Amino acid sequence: MKKALLVCSVFMVGYVANAQDIVAATGLTKGKIEFNDFRTLDVNSPTASSILLTKTDKINFETVTADVTKVCSCGKYIAAMTTAPDGSIFYMPMNGDKVSIVNPSSKAGSLVEIPNRVVNNRNQGSFYARMTTGSDGFIYALNNEGSELLKISTNGSIQNLGSVSGIAEFAKASGVETSVYGGDMIADAFGNLYVVSASAHVFKFNPNKLNAEYIGKINGLPDGYTVNGVAVMRDGNVLLATTSHNGLYTLDMNTLEASYKSDYAVPVYDLSSPYFLHQSTLDEFANAQSMYSLYPTIVKNNELNIVSKSTENSKLNVTVWNLNNKQIYSKNLTVNSIGDYKVNLSGSLQPGIYVLKATNQEGVEVINTKFTLVR
Repeated sequence: MKKALLVCSVFMVGYVANAQDIVAATGLTKGKIEFNDFRTLDVNSPTASSILLTKTDKINFETVTADVTKVCSCGKYIAAMTTAPDGSIFYMPMNGDKVSIVNPSSKAGSLVEIPNRVVNNRNQGSFYARMTTGSDGFIYALNNEGSELLKISTNGSIQNLGSVSGIAEFAKASGVETSVYGGDMIADAFGNLYVVSASAHVFKFNPNKLNAEYIGKINGLPDGYTVNGVAVMRDGNVLLATTSHNGLYTLDMNTLEASYKSDYAVPVYDLSSPYFLHQSTLDEFANAQSMYSLYPTIVKNNELNIVSKSTENSKLNVTVWNLNNKQIYSKNLTVNSIGDYKVNLSGSLQPGIYVLKATNQEGVEVINTKFTLVR
């Protein structure tokens, strides 16, 4: 692995690495990947941006092994970007074989080669177009077809975790290969990652399992709207940005319904934020006495999750009751680590309000929570 010392002659305008900033990779021309700058974005006042780095700023790459200095710009086709907890920007060109890491405060960083990476400029499926920071502190990047998932530490070491199953299979079944291309990724507080493709298809997977689940397609976006940037906002909703229209949209991940947020004329290729999906839910669980909880409480597609805060092996008897106190569902669930465990109601329930109860092997009730089933 070759590393390089990165020195940026970039003028930072009022940059503070704090939890209020969403960082955007933006361009010049609608509908094109033509990188222009990295900037902070205030969702309540989109025109109030601070420029962090522009395409006109020259970057000196000084190799560690030789006294060779190469001067170049950031690149033209940048659609994969995220920020680390310390405010450093991680990014890579779509068809690149290296990850750039820039610390805006010190104006220094590194350029790291991706191990076992084979660039194929004739195959857009191999291009990287989405990147996010997980709740475990690692950076994750995924190529268009889902055949390569990178796990990147904040010090720049890279693991190529291989293929995420389910993404390419969905594209093949849909008959449109590019239906899973582009877009962005976000992370939740439970360690899961979500891919939102440019055509608004949503997938969920855990980087420790590499098996993607199709969640559904976003509703409420205008015709021709491509989702190019996705970020979790402070309130737990998701911000969507695009290169094809002037609008920013918010997304409710429980219902996959998008709503118009505000106008923003600058094309956005990627977004990043310091927030995680379901963070408030995790905080509630952390304050609860029980080691097990239910989420979401608005259930779509007959699927919900039991969340465990325990590392001990346990067998839970999960039951669902209607408001007449009649049991209408039962399932035994083995829980053996911290994380979320899916419960599929198998289409047996009609829309309405129900109560989920769970008891452990000692007969102690550990969950008793209402939820609403919607279609």
